[in-house]
Amino acid sequence: MMKKFITLSIISLLVATGCRIDNPTYAFRIKVTNANGVPIQNVVVEASVDVPGHRDEAYMVDTTGLDGMVEFEYDYEAVFKVLGTRGGNPFTHIGCGFIKLEENQTVESTIILLPYDPLDPGC
Repeated sequence: MMKKFITLSIISLLVATGCRIDNPTYAFRIKVTNANGVPIQNVVVEASVDVPGHRDEAYMVDTTGLDGMVEFEYDYEAVFKVLGTRGGNPFTHIGCGFIKLEENQTVESTIILLPYDPLDPGC
């Protein structure tokens, strides 16, 4: 009887710990600098995934702080398109790139902001 109890206890413990559902996090940090590597504050940073039907939940926007940084978190593994802009319409400066999120890690990327050329719009 005692052997059965110990065996059932061990099996229950293994099942309980082996079937645990993790909630991974996908954090990322964007640093915006000029061509000389100096951080730039007050840059609007947009991060988005172009997935039809999921644009709202895969779109984030924030403004860099004094350190030129902005941080986001997403619920799934993804590759985000990142756009940094400064100024009105048209922008005075622009920079862009991509970042691939990794489970339970804070991934970092640097965007270099350059003067915007209306004759060559986009990144």
